[in-house]
Amino acid sequence: MGELLHNHTVVLYGDILRLTDAIGGRAERTIREAAGLGGSEFEVLLRLARHPENRTTSARLAEDLSFTSGGLTRLIARMEEAGLLARHPHPDDRRAALLEATAKGRELLERALAVHVPQLTADLVEPLTLVERLMLRELVTKLLAHSARGTVQGPARP
Repeated sequence: MGELLHNHTVVLYGDILRLTDAIGGRAERTIREAAGLGGSEFEVLLRLARHPENRTTSARLAEDLSFTSGGLTRLIARMEEAGLLARHPHPDDRRAALLEATAKGRELLERALAVHVPQLTADLVEPLTLVERLMLRELVTKLLAHSARGTVQGPARP
């Protein structure tokens, strides 16, 4: 058991978790202070903004976020009640609705991104050289491609 405790893969995984916790925790605090959004609310608004016409179904959103349908349903209901989201009839499927951020939701997303991007840049990009940034992007993409989650849709520049 002794050598497994110090296995380099286990140590690397622990380091990745610590890095994610440090950067993610700081990001969530920054977003909450700037826009009053929780991490899940921010993610929903961000994913909606990335979809064509800035709208999509809750099923597609759940897939994008790896949420359970029940958890996402409750989150969407809270966001709709808070005036961040609106539902529209789906033109091709009467059983589904299209979700879209409201003007308030888009404004809060913009406020959040205005502080989130510089903070992430300082934490995740500035300490690296251009070559290291490209290598990190390539390695993360490769690992995600082999995972059940897949990569994030959209442009991925260093």
